[in-house]
Amino acid sequence: MIDFSYLRPPADVYQIKHDSYYIKHGEGKSHVRKIFFHQEFDEYEKQKIKELTESIQQHKLTLPPDWCQELTLKYCYSGGFEISKCIQRLQKHLEWINDENYQVLSPEAEQYLKQGYIYQFGRDPQYRPVVYIQLHLISKNKVHVPTLLNAATAIGNMVTKFMYARGYVENWIVILDSGGSGLFDFPFSTLNMINEFFSINFTSSLHKMFILNPSFFFNSSWKLIEKIIHPETAAKINFLKATDFYKLQELIPAEEIEIKYGGQHPNLTNFWPPINTKAQINQPNDEFLQIQRPPTLTKRTQSFKESEYFSIDNNSKEFYNNSKMKEYRIHEQFQVIDQQHSKCCSCKIM
Repeated sequence: MIDFSYLRPPADVYQIKHDSYYIKHGEGKSHVRKIFFHQEFDEYEKQKIKELTESIQQHKLTLPPDWCQELTLKYCYSGGFEISKCIQRLQKHLEWINDENYQVLSPEAEQYLKQGYIYQFGRDPQYRPVVYIQLHLISKNKVHVPTLLNAATAIGNMVTKFMYARGYVENWIVILDSGGSGLFDFPFSTLNMINEFFSINFTSSLHKMFILNPSFFFNSSWKLIEKIIHPETAAKINFLKATDFYKLQELIPAEEIEIKYGGQHPNLTNFWPPINTKAQINQPNDEFLQIQRPPTLTKRTQSFKESEYFSIDNNSKEFYNNSKMKEYRIHEQFQVIDQQHSKCCSCKIM
């Protein structure tokens, strides 16, 4: 059993000050909230907490001993404030909590972690952890999905228990490396299952998602993905080709990004257990400390709206439109080739 307390953020995590827009914006069902703990809820949220609590009692659901109203509110958001959907998602979450096939790390799932199918490395200046999922490896090696979700559970539980700080760090950054593969090269049912798994069991956690090395014909796949994810989630997704990896540094320090992704840290060869990139004096990490790092700030603040704080604008629509145009141009080129080929063939026949 690994003690992950070495991954806890440094003490200055409690100096983070989030802008009110980052914490919550919108009204009613269009609410968007990223910070749940140590916050004052508005009247709409309080009413929904009450409604969901009553529904939980009616359905005789047994909640974990450490359950709190903040978690109840998370599932209000998870179900879009529609109580019936909230209950359905909460029921699935409770089943996951009590399922040893997820909660107890199997030797096979541990091997997936050591091979880096899914791993945690680095944090942004606000100590949000970064989680990588290597889709191309998962697809190439035809992994066993339940075992993969067992590994994902280990990562998610580790992050939420040891790397978050309630009221300060409650979100993560997810980076999917497609390796240039189209998502049609990746079983769609598996992708849907992974998305459903994270959205139910680690709900309201996503800060930003990057899809790296998207394939040329990714646009067709993207339209399918848009149908299975929440619009708010879709707005957090960005696509980066290899030539644009440097943009990751607008959100994550270069020394906490691997060289293969445009950063300064040597590419990892050992993925599990994860490296602590924010080691304190009493929590040394030789592998990371040997790399020269710029001095860190003693105070970290969030004083901008999310759209201002993160200068890489969401580019999913732009990516889709550009890809669509490229596909159209290729289609035109093939039409010209076919026409030329037809003329050539007709000449031979005549």
